[in-house]
Amino acid sequence: MRKQISQNSIYNYIVILLLLTAVAITGGAKFEWLKPSKEPIYNLSDIKKVYPQAISFRKNTDKSLTILDVSNKAIGFALISEELEARSQGYAGNVPLLIAINAERMITGVHLLKNNETGDYIEHVVDKHLLDSWNRLPLDTNLMNIQVDAITGATRSSNAIIRNFEKTIGNYLLLEKQRIKISWSLILQITMTVVLILLSLNMVLRRKHKKIYIYYLVAVLGIMGLWLKQMLSLEVLHNWLSHGLPWQSNPLLIVILILSVAMAIAGHKKYYCNFLCPMGALQVLTAKISPFKKRPFPVKLGVVTLRNIYLTYIWVSLILGFALPLANLEPFISFSFSVASIIMLGAGILIVLLSVFFNRPWCQLCPTGCLLDTIPSLYSNVKNKSNEK
Repeated sequence: MRKQISQNSIYNYIVILLLLTAVAITGGAKFEWLKPSKEPIYNLSDIKKVYPQAISFRKNTDKSLTILDVSNKAIGFALISEELEARSQGYAGNVPLLIAINAERMITGVHLLKNNETGDYIEHVVDKHLLDSWNRLPLDTNLMNIQVDAITGATRSSNAIIRNFEKTIGNYLLLEKQRIKISWSLILQITMTVVLILLSLNMVLRRKHKKIYIYYLVAVLGIMGLWLKQMLSLEVLHNWLSHGLPWQSNPLLIVILILSVAMAIAGHKKYYCNFLCPMGALQVLTAKISPFKKRPFPVKLGVVTLRNIYLTYIWVSLILGFALPLANLEPFISFSFSVASIIMLGAGILIVLLSVFFNRPWCQLCPTGCLLDTIPSLYSNVKNKSNEK
């Protein structure tokens, strides 16, 4: 028989749609990708003044530029002061620089980009060869020890150029050092997370290792909750919708989100809640060691569920323009003992105490769990069609 959609399911779909609408409205002012782009501080014509053979350039993860010729071959590198957060103020504003570097990591020139400094001052600085002070010097920490004097008559402009050069080089070398340095802690984090994901998929799809489920949850609580503090939340989703996905800073959590959505579409809507959520793991483990018989958490007030009331409060507040402290609407921050407020620590403790007597009390309210629950499942649709035949 055809499975009918319950009124509660319809409401959940509406709530999720309204939540996303509310996020879009409140976060719309931060949608940088929707805003007209500002005029860039540099372009290919600026680079051609330094590298006449340049046809294009490529941005690197260390914020340098690789300059390419017609054969798509690297002919040199460049550092842009703006890209490396070097913005010292001259007489009339910032004086951005382009620092050219050859394949041997030698500085071949320092060039001024578009700025608002008075032309006479800039000409005086150029005539006095300030920009040639670093030519043919190797790109290393010794550059920071070179004393370059300001130019009399254009002191502010020349000082800004010197400071911008030093900040650009310093910030670049710091980024390069962080990039080259192997972080064993990061490798361990990635390894442990991948192992947890593979184990969870094995338990769900192949129904293997079910006997170690409790030990697995201990690992999820310890690794994902107490150590990495990696968990999906309403605040995280709001920030990602408003500002885009932070692939460079938090790829693991993005992968978990994509995997959770994919598993929900495949019919495993509780995948994240049952296998990767630290709060879910905490509730199950607490219930496991509790000697009391567990009862369903009372979630209804008449015909309305507490989850519906809670979600309605959230999306109505967002649409009306109230600045909700989203991090405090879910108790996940309680895993960060040194950061969480007394109220949020108390909320975490309350959930543990309720878990002694009830089955997964927080899961009955969780907005993030509700969002995953309402993702349409292709598996269910296929199953319903086969039942009709």
